[in-house]
Amino acid sequence: MTASQMDAATRVKTLIALTEELTAIFDRENAALKARRTREIAPLQSDKSRLASAYAESIRAIATDRNLIAGASAGLMEKLKAITQHFERRAGEQRALLDGARIAAEGVLKAVADEARAATANPAYDPAQDRPLQAAPAIAVDETA
Repeated sequence: MTASQMDAATRVKTLIALTEELTAIFDRENAALKARRTREIAPLQSDKSRLASAYAESIRAIATDRNLIAGASAGLMEKLKAITQHFERRAGEQRALLDGARIAAEGVLKAVADEARAATANPAYDPAQDRPLQAAPAIAVDETA
């Protein structure tokens, strides 16, 4: 194996490792999102950011000069392709989960705003009026939603 082939193989192996690590983080984040345990995502962000930066840098370098991986074996390239497809599926799943969470949160905020608007239109306390006070509407927010 020549030096350029070794360099290409090393680059592909590094990209495979980065992709596997990012996929593992996406898997953990997706599991937390599905279980509505969003607080478990925050501790993963520093590693995710570091890995995503290294991944993007590697992809840009290869896109600029395909010869950087030209000497890698067909087996390594197939493995990279399969792992990349798996990663892209996990990223798409996460995008859908985050969109769903965003829509749900917006719905909760809209419901709270509507209730606040209705309460303001018919206040429970109005010192200018001589009438019995109404009970204020109760609002409860479930943080797991």
